[in-house]
Amino acid sequence: MNRIKKALGFDSPYSWVKWLRMSFAAVALLIAAAFLENFGSPALDMIMDGGIIHGIIGVIILLGIFILLFGPILAILLGAAALIGTLIGGTQSVQKQRQSLKETYATGSVELIALEKLRLKSQVLDALLLVTAVALVILGFFLAEDLYDALGEAGFYGYWVVAAIILIGFWLAKVPVNLRYKNAFKEQVVAKGLQSVLDNVDFQPANKLDESIIQTAALFPQYDIYNGNDYLAADYHGHHFIQSDIHLQEEREETYRDSDDELQTRTVYVSVFRGRLMVFDYNTISNEPVKVYDRRGGRPKSSEAIQTELDAFNRQFSIHAPSPTVALRILTPPVLEGIVLAAGRLGCPLDISFKNKKLYLALSGGDAFEASGGDTTLSEQRQRVTREIQVILDLVETLYLKKSSSPQYHFDTGG
Repeated sequence: MNRIKKALGFDSPYSWVKWLRMSFAAVALLIAAAFLENFGSPALDMIMDGGIIHGIIGVIILLGIFILLFGPILAILLGAAALIGTLIGGTQSVQKQRQSLKETYATGSVELIALEKLRLKSQVLDALLLVTAVALVILGFFLAEDLYDALGEAGFYGYWVVAAIILIGFWLAKVPVNLRYKNAFKEQVVAKGLQSVLDNVDFQPANKLDESIIQTAALFPQYDIYNGNDYLAADYHGHHFIQSDIHLQEEREETYRDSDDELQTRTVYVSVFRGRLMVFDYNTISNEPVKVYDRRGGRPKSSEAIQTELDAFNRQFSIHAPSPTVALRILTPPVLEGIVLAAGRLGCPLDISFKNKKLYLALSGGDAFEASGGDTTLSEQRQRVTREIQVILDLVETLYLKKSSSPQYHFDTGG
């Protein structure tokens, strides 16, 4: 189901893309059904019963009939689908932007209103770049022959040079606006949201955890390159923690064949982890290292299967420790319940390491503190940041073994 949603554009930053793709899919299904109803059975008999040669011929005939009879109809219907999908999605997008503006003005925050205007300017420039690129390509195909006849190759290539210069100019105009919006989003939405519920907040969007912390956690596969951002240090209910988003990549050599069928070697960089690492001060009875891996993350199994008395934990996690005694000394029933509860709230793979009076948590997933592209509204992004901050609070609540349900907090994400 997730793959179908992705194919139909539900994960696109532009809300109108799903309507466009669903319109195309509907047209494709309609044409395919009509074609198979009229010509599918004879062609299928030819393919199945006539051997390999006749089967190939049958496929070619089938494609030929489809192009001749349904090609023009398909082109017309796809054009109509593109128009309908764009109109529906575009209308909804406009309504969504108006609602976001209304909600932002309702806050009365001068900073948020300025941020909303900057977001709209950034999105308009992105849309103009896309429209301009499409228009220049279409115009180029219409003028190509005339330019070549009038000016020769100089006219033909000159047009594309001018088109490239125009697009580069648009890109140079929009990059500073996009950067200003992203920086302002971190200041007005993320930083203020964190400061409203946490104490002693030190939020540095451009910085990351020291690499020695990554290595000490000992939760990650082998890697060669470490990148990260959104460093945060704060206190909540007297508990101190630090975190940042991290991206670990491994450098690999792979072989491939070039256009001359010669074997070549190239370097590729493969992501081995992308998500967040959180570090808590956490006193345990034993200082011996104990690691807990989420089975969804595909980690190698421990050489010795360590079972706990909590079945829900055993089904979702595997334990790596020097011995069962060491593991169960730290993973007491309340701790096990806290881990299962935290994992259920997160909805993403969660790996944990108890080491040197620290608790390390690696959360696989995206970066919710970044400003979104596409036509995502400021209201939607503020809600996403609120949910992300709630995740942090829930983790502190559950992993410090407060068994009552976590209260829902109201965040000041600007204004």
